[in-house]
Amino acid sequence: MQKTLLALGLGTALSALSFGAMAQDGVNLVYWSLWNEPEPGANVMKSLIADFEAAHPGVTITPVWNGRQNQTTVRNALAGGTQIDIMDSDMDGLKGGLAAAGALLPWDAELAAPAPGGEAGTFGDLFYPHLLDMASNDGTLYQIPYMLYAYNIFYSQGALEKAGVSALPEDWDGFVAALEQVKASGLNGIAVESDIAFYNIKWFNYLIERVAGPDFLMRATEDKTGETWRDPAVLKAVELELDLWARGLIPAESRGYQWPAGQQTIAFDETAVELVGSWLPVELADTVEDDFKWGAIRFPSVEGGLGDVNHVEINSHSMAILASSTHEAEAREFIKFIASTPSQQRYATDAKIGVANRNVEWAPEVAAARKSLDEATLILSENHGIKAKYPDYSTNVYEALHNQVFLGSITPAEFVDQMVARTKEFWANRS
Repeated sequence: MQKTLLALGLGTALSALSFGAMAQDGVNLVYWSLWNEPEPGANVMKSLIADFEAAHPGVTITPVWNGRQNQTTVRNALAGGTQIDIMDSDMDGLKGGLAAAGALLPWDAELAAPAPGGEAGTFGDLFYPHLLDMASNDGTLYQIPYMLYAYNIFYSQGALEKAGVSALPEDWDGFVAALEQVKASGLNGIAVESDIAFYNIKWFNYLIERVAGPDFLMRATEDKTGETWRDPAVLKAVELELDLWARGLIPAESRGYQWPAGQQTIAFDETAVELVGSWLPVELADTVEDDFKWGAIRFPSVEGGLGDVNHVEINSHSMAILASSTHEAEAREFIKFIASTPSQQRYATDAKIGVANRNVEWAPEVAAARKSLDEATLILSENHGIKAKYPDYSTNVYEALHNQVFLGSITPAEFVDQMVARTKEFWANRS
């Protein structure tokens, strides 16, 4: 019944999206995608492309499945003169990349237009509050978010039940105590992937936010002397995350895990939790047993800190139109179709992915992530804005040095000293 209703809704949306004069027959939109072809996200996109083409006989869409390095691949192709109409990438990467470079078309004039498919409100009303502001470059929107992920602490309900833990507390001391109970039961507490620095950085991101507040990371990054990194809050945050290793809550062998080795231990109920984006249940869908139960909590508060448990960090995927596209009208209609509620519901239902359209119900596996966003009083972008504003610094300084201290190859004091020196060097090279 649900699939029947969804199909009817999608047909209505497609019919309504046909308004206005689509360009002449024979238009081919070239879409370079961040999805890998076998992924559930790619499968849903294929079905949506087919539906759009069926409703617009003169328009075809040619997808190219490039995977997560899509923006880099698109950049190289554009430099070689390849014609591309539509692409997608992670929101903050796109904001600091092709959008900042002026290579994308703006969307601001479309936001006040009626929502696609005859829905109430405007096109801009479809999205989570403030998400479009976060996606904008200096007040201009060059991308349309369509996937939305919350960074939460995901857990195996089965593992917690085996350990006799009825619920994970959302305060740090209670959280650590619960994981001690998990460890005492013979299970591992926390899964990590040693080679995924942008996963591991979330421990520090959240801890420094909970200790020093949501603006600390940007202040430290933009201090051209680098000295803000000597704030005692930095050492406190590092020591809290390293204490997880010292207690054995993160098993020592995790230092050798390469993705997806760590998360696989959750699927097998050997490990209780992982701090990661809400794509995790999708990635493990073919590995877990049919009766596997997911849960998630917000990152815990730290006593006496300036942050808040209702501050949630996100990741989003967005679609964009290349400024060099010769089929702007058709490209806009296709992206509006992808952002429409029926299309977004198909992603949420069939691929079990969180979506940017706030009218859509998320799958049970990620319902807790949706709840954390609904209750959030502040949404934080990746690395609290650093990734979008200073992408090289974010990856090559901040994430890289953190991964070294997180895995134990440098000490907390060395981390602080190197962050001071590398931040100062970064700004000296920009002047």
